[in-house]
Formats: sequence, C-alpha cells, structure tokens
Amino acid sequence: MRVFIEDQRPDEWVAGYSINANAPYRYLSAHSEEQQKAMLEQAGIPANDIIEIGTIWMNLAALGKKGRWQIYQVMMGDAYATNRSFILGGTVHRRIRDFQMQVVKNLLFDGDVLLGAKKQHVWLYYTHRDELWFDFFRATIQEFRGGDPDAYSSSQAA
Repeated sequence: MRVFIEDQRPDEWVAGYSINANAPYRYLSAHSEEQQKAMLEQAGIPANDIIEIGTIWMNLAALGKKGRWQIYQVMMGDAYATNRSFILGGTVHRRIRDFQMQVVKNLLFDGDVLLGAKKQHVWLYYTHRDELWFDFFRATIQEFRGGDPDAYSSSQAA
C-alpha cells in the first residue's frame, strides 16, 4: 500500500492505493475459483502473472488535476515495477470505470455479483504492461488538451 501525505500536514493523507501481486485478488474474489480460472483463460491471462491495483482514493480538492495525474503516474510505475504482465482493476462506479478504462482498457467482466451481503454491478478490466504507459500518456494528454476534467470528480474509492 502507498499513502501520500500533505508536506505541511503529515497527519493528512491526500491519496492512496494498494498493489496486490498475490492471490486472492479482491476484484476476482466475488467469483468462484472455477469462474476466475475461466475468465482468465478466456482473456489469455496466466493466473500467476497478474497484479491488482485497488482501493484507490484521492482528495481531489487537495491534489488538483495535476496532482491526481502525478498519483496515477506513481501508481503505474509501482505496477510496472512488479514485472507482472497483466494489471487488473475494477469498480462498482460507472464514472470511475469510464475514467480508468482509458488506461486499463480490456473488459474482463461486466455483471452483477454478491459483494458481502449486497448484490452490486461490477466491472473488472485489465491491460498488458506493454500497453500501460502508452495509454496512460494518451489519456493524460487528452485531458490536459481539453478532455473531461471531471470524469473522476469525487473522493470515492475505486
């Protein structure tokens, strides 16, 4: 897990995320082992070659647009440094999905699952490390040239 703090107020966290390189994977855990295996096989993803980026949260008022993209840049660097070939993400929020799938572009699952005791719609998506940086910089440039700056406009966890 990585947490970002405010220099002037080290007791205030402004962003954070986790990178999980070991099963069980949070985003796949709502599915049986058999379902997980089938999804991964269909996508051509070896189960031992995945990292999962999760629990992303940001205080956008403290970070601003540039700060948000800096957090994402560090996060992508952390994901890349694991030397795993596939990066997995997911969410229950459509706007977060739309924003994150600019970079993590391949849909793995789209449907309802039981999370805890609540049925929720979940999107799982992935990318290959060879596509990660190109798509990240493309999305960054698009936003700074006039894309939708409010695509991820809340402090929701992903």
